[in-house]
Amino acid sequence: MTALLLVTHELGVEPGEWMLQTAAGSTVGRLVIQLARHLGIRTINVVRRRDAVEEIKTLGGDEVICTEDEDLVQRVAEIAGPAGVRKAIDCVSGDVGAQVSQALAPGGEVVVYGALSTHRQADPAALTIPLLARSIIYQTKVVRGFWLYRWFSTAAPEDALRALSQVRGLVADDVLSIPQGQPFPLEHFTEAISLAETPAHGAKPLFVFEEGRGNGDG
Repeated sequence: MTALLLVTHELGVEPGEWMLQTAAGSTVGRLVIQLARHLGIRTINVVRRRDAVEEIKTLGGDEVICTEDEDLVQRVAEIAGPAGVRKAIDCVSGDVGAQVSQALAPGGEVVVYGALSTHRQADPAALTIPLLARSIIYQTKVVRGFWLYRWFSTAAPEDALRALSQVRGLVADDVLSIPQGQPFPLEHFTEAISLAETPAHGAKPLFVFEEGRGNGDG
């Protein structure tokens, strides 16, 4: 739902148009790549590690920028042209989110739906997106947020049902898919959390509740 709404409802990206996204290796990022391929949208995908570049390209990402050894703003200009991109989504925030805003064309828009840069951070500087006021004023760039829960709480029932139906159809047609989770029994939750905290761990932990255990109530 998040991937579909960001690309179509929030930004209305058109076929052939460039769209920039951070955290391209995340679950939502992978779904965005799949959806973009289906809709004919060209993606510029940002990753942190060089070893993730080929994987993103294999998934169908058109261009990949690795912040480990590349300048995000410069690479976007090289790919999409000196003016930058008009549509972007960001799941990192912090300095990376600020670079995304710098890479926007005049009148461009970035929708922020996550803040991975704040993970385990207590430094207030890590919890902000430093923006250049002149780019907001004179270039009328837009930075705004998206939260799926709030979207559901404010959307008309028919709009929510329509979006759910779209997602169901895309999954049924094998346009959208996510990797299978790695199963863990609930009593091994500490191992599951350790897996979730490991960088580049691959599959997400999936708790399995076995029937017939516990107090016998099913």
